[in-house]
Amino acid sequence: DGKLYAVGGESEDDGATSNLVERYDLAANAWQAVAPMGTARQEHAVAVLDGKVYAVGGVNNDDGDLSSVERYDPATKAWEAVAPMATARHGPAVAGLDGKLYAVGGFSDGDLTSVERYDPALDAWEAVAPMAEARRYHAVAELDGKLYAVGGEDAGYHALRSVERYDPATNAWEAVVPMGKLRRASVAVLI
Repeated sequence: DGKLYAVGGESEDDGATSNLVERYDLAANAWQAVAPMGTARQEHAVAVLDGKVYAVGGVNNDDGDLSSVERYDPATKAWEAVAPMATARHGPAVAGLDGKLYAVGGFSDGDLTSVERYDPALDAWEAVAPMAEARRYHAVAELDGKLYAVGGEDAGYHALRSVERYDPATNAWEAVVPMGKLRRASVAVLI
């Protein structure tokens, strides 16, 4: 809807995990509160698929690592729970590709190589090929019909330079040339 959404996170006031959501309107140069998520979450991932905002996984103060997923529809101004992932994970990265949402890596009792794909038409997740390298706090972006998992952090809290590319046609990941610098908690975008 041409707006920027800030979704959940940790409150600076008391350190509690938040379910609050704000929307920035560029034309009005103003932030506005919108419906809160059903579940408070931080260290989660957010992506847009078919004009809807998805909040995936994360962690909260009550439940620990989350497998739950919520979807916000700007037309109805409401969040709804969708099918949960098979694996609870915080610090994942998510991206849309070919009408499906991918949850890549993260952490849950150890770093994850696992990847799950959500089909909104079926409201179901399925496992796809895992990455070769476990990573959390990384970035994922789509480029030319493939996903790229970029940088992140390994189980030893070491930043990574490595990059892997996923091809949905072959359901396989392959290493591509690493970045010049180590990066964790970064973001990748396509321009």
